[in-house]
Amino acid sequence: MDSEAHDLFTKIEEGLDPFSLPPGEAREMVLGLISEGIILSKVDYPRPQKLSPKSLCLIVSHACNMACTYCSLSKATVEGKLMSPETAIRAMKWLIDNAPGIKVDVDFFGGEPTLAWNTVKAAVDFSKEYSKTKNKTVRFSMSTNALGLTDEMLDYCDENYISLILSLDGPKAENDRCRVLKDGRPSFDAVLPNIMKVAQRRQRGWYVRGTYSKGTINFSDSVIALHKMGINNLAFEPVVSNVSGVAFSKEDIPVIREEYEKLARYYVECKKTGVPIKFYHFEMDLENGPCARKSAGGCGAGAEYLAVSPDEKIWPCHQFDTEKDFCLGTLGDPPTQTVYDKYTIKNHLTGKRECPDCWASYFCSGGCIASNKLQEGDILLPYKMGCLIQKIRLEAALWVYSELRE
Repeated sequence: MDSEAHDLFTKIEEGLDPFSLPPGEAREMVLGLISEGIILSKVDYPRPQKLSPKSLCLIVSHACNMACTYCSLSKATVEGKLMSPETAIRAMKWLIDNAPGIKVDVDFFGGEPTLAWNTVKAAVDFSKEYSKTKNKTVRFSMSTNALGLTDEMLDYCDENYISLILSLDGPKAENDRCRVLKDGRPSFDAVLPNIMKVAQRRQRGWYVRGTYSKGTINFSDSVIALHKMGINNLAFEPVVSNVSGVAFSKEDIPVIREEYEKLARYYVECKKTGVPIKFYHFEMDLENGPCARKSAGGCGAGAEYLAVSPDEKIWPCHQFDTEKDFCLGTLGDPPTQTVYDKYTIKNHLTGKRECPDCWASYFCSGGCIASNKLQEGDILLPYKMGCLIQKIRLEAALWVYSELRE
């Protein structure tokens, strides 16, 4: 599309009547494309018509061996309860029985899941055998702070292909700002040996996930420092918080933009010189990514993705755990088709205000409904700061994509 055609389509989208265009080839072409629904059409992709859980987050522990200052669980009024092996097995049976496809995904979450290690093993051992009777395959992952990760646990994870998401916010000074132990001591020196052990044992099936906040806003330095330590698989997310000194404001946006641009340049340099690196948010594939229908479906919370807490309650996702108004049911009384339909509609791009006309919507799939609820008070109202950061990150990722295609 040349610049003249682009300007023409932009004016039409802004309200220019196509019939007011001067007679000629361009006018006839534009009117023809509009009438055929090829351009400027409103697309409503069909949605799944029945309950179709594909992924399950097992919150096997409400307890944790750390006390990170930005963690919602550390401030929640929940007991440090562990999920029983029996509950985990019931949850896995329900998922395998009801999943429509042959592949299902399960993430062990907390709190800290290694504190409920017997429950993790019970769920995996049961699922491996039971899934065979249903001709299905279960893929496992575990999100852990790595503090209590033993060699025995790592051996079991390797044997059962359990992917590991390891929490670390950067080098010592940055990590220890928010990630502290129960007694307030810093955590970096206690967790790093276990994380490096994973990095040395595995080529794939793991990554370090960091969180950056107002106090650690220069996160590109943290990512680069971790990479130079030998941690090649990385993802860093902005904190979602209302706490002063932690939460972002609009004044932080220029700095965040500079940080992503700096990180993008470093990433491209590594890729072009053959230095191994994966930064999750820059791993963009415009040619083989998810289809438009899948992207329009949102994150899947409450529809394709569900969470189960130690008390057997079912939630749209782990971030709604303890939000009583969002409980979908229990393992004894699971979500009905009506509940599923409600969340399928709410999770769809066309159900979220401000999303349908946003250029980034099919990349972010409408964002996180839990963040929307926390920050805006409405799961359908996009979290404004999150949207701004998402667009900055996408712009950097698109630049990376274009640079590496040359």
